[in-house]
Amino acid sequence: MRLGRVIGSVWATRKDASLEGRRMLLVQPLRADGSDAGRPTTALDTCDAGPGDTVLFVTSSEAAIPFQPQHALTATDATIVGVVDPESTAKA
Repeated sequence: MRLGRVIGSVWATRKDASLEGRRMLLVQPLRADGSDAGRPTTALDTCDAGPGDTVLFVTSSEAAIPFQPQHALTATDATIVGVVDPESTAKA
Protein backbone atom coordinates (compact mmCIF):
# COMPACT_ATOMS: atom_id res chain seq x y z
CA MET A 1 0.00 0.00 0.00
CA ARG A 2 1.31 3.43 -0.92
CA LEU A 3 0.47 7.01 -0.04
CA GLY A 4 -0.45 9.49 -2.78
CA ARG A 5 -2.25 12.74 -3.61
CA VAL A 6 -4.92 13.05 -6.30
CA ILE A 7 -3.74 15.66 -8.79
CA GLY A 8 -6.29 15.22 -11.56
CA SER A 9 -8.57 12.92 -13.50
CA VAL A 10 -8.12 10.93 -16.68
CA TRP A 11 -10.69 10.99 -19.44
CA ALA A 12 -10.66 8.34 -22.16
CA THR A 13 -12.68 8.09 -25.36
CA ARG A 14 -11.96 4.35 -25.56
CA LYS A 15 -11.01 1.96 -22.79
CA ASP A 16 -11.09 -1.71 -21.88
CA ALA A 17 -14.61 -3.01 -21.31
CA SER A 18 -13.74 -3.92 -17.69
CA LEU A 19 -13.16 -0.20 -17.00
CA GLU A 20 -16.55 1.02 -18.23
CA GLY A 21 -18.25 3.15 -15.57
CA ARG A 22 -15.10 3.42 -13.45
CA ARG A 23 -13.32 6.69 -12.63
CA MET A 24 -9.63 7.00 -13.37
CA LEU A 25 -7.61 9.53 -11.36
CA LEU A 26 -4.05 10.80 -11.64
CA VAL A 27 -2.17 10.13 -8.37
CA GLN A 28 1.18 11.61 -7.32
CA PRO A 29 2.98 9.08 -5.05
CA LEU A 30 4.19 10.61 -1.76
CA ARG A 31 6.91 9.91 0.77
CA ALA A 32 6.05 9.72 4.49
CA ASP A 33 7.03 13.40 4.88
CA GLY A 34 4.53 14.43 2.17
CA SER A 35 7.08 15.17 -0.57
CA ASP A 36 6.65 13.82 -4.10
CA ALA A 37 8.08 10.35 -4.75
CA GLY A 38 8.46 9.58 -8.44
CA ARG A 39 6.12 10.14 -11.35
CA PRO A 40 2.31 10.32 -11.23
CA THR A 41 0.32 7.20 -12.04
CA THR A 42 -3.23 6.50 -13.16
CA ALA A 43 -5.39 4.65 -10.61
CA LEU A 44 -8.97 3.41 -10.54
CA ASP A 45 -11.04 5.06 -7.82
CA THR A 46 -13.08 2.91 -5.40
CA CYS A 47 -13.45 5.54 -2.66
CA ASP A 48 -14.92 8.64 -4.32
CA ALA A 49 -11.63 10.53 -3.96
CA GLY A 50 -11.21 13.99 -5.45
CA PRO A 51 -8.51 16.46 -6.43
CA GLY A 52 -6.24 17.32 -3.48
CA ASP A 53 -7.23 14.25 -1.43
CA THR A 54 -4.47 12.21 0.17
CA VAL A 55 -5.15 8.57 -0.65
CA LEU A 56 -3.89 5.05 -0.11
CA PHE A 57 -3.43 3.05 -3.29
CA VAL A 58 -2.27 -0.44 -4.18
CA THR A 59 -0.41 -1.59 -7.25
CA SER A 60 0.34 -4.79 -9.11
CA SER A 61 -1.94 -7.82 -8.62
CA GLU A 62 -3.39 -6.31 -5.42
CA ALA A 63 -4.98 -3.56 -7.54
CA ALA A 64 -7.59 -5.99 -8.90
CA ILE A 65 -8.62 -7.38 -5.47
CA PRO A 66 -11.28 -4.70 -4.71
CA PHE A 67 -13.17 -5.83 -7.83
CA GLN A 68 -13.31 -9.55 -6.99
CA PRO A 69 -15.13 -11.87 -7.36
CA GLN A 70 -17.56 -10.14 -9.78
CA HIS A 71 -14.91 -8.25 -11.74
CA ALA A 72 -11.76 -10.30 -11.20
CA LEU A 73 -10.51 -9.47 -14.69
CA THR A 74 -10.50 -5.69 -14.21
CA ALA A 75 -7.58 -4.26 -16.20
CA THR A 76 -5.76 -2.14 -13.63
CA ASP A 77 -2.23 -1.68 -12.32
CA ALA A 78 -3.21 0.76 -9.52
CA THR A 79 -6.37 1.21 -7.44
CA ILE A 80 -7.25 3.78 -4.77
CA VAL A 81 -8.47 1.86 -1.70
CA GLY A 82 -8.76 4.61 0.92
CA VAL A 83 -8.88 8.35 1.55
CA VAL A 84 -6.69 9.63 4.40
CA ASP A 85 -8.58 11.73 6.93
CA PRO A 86 -6.97 15.21 7.08
CA GLU A 87 -7.86 15.45 10.79
CA SER A 88 -5.72 12.42 11.65
CA THR A 89 -2.66 13.75 9.80
CA ALA A 90 -2.91 17.23 11.36
CA LYS A 91 -2.41 15.78 14.86
CA ALA A 92 0.63 13.69 13.94
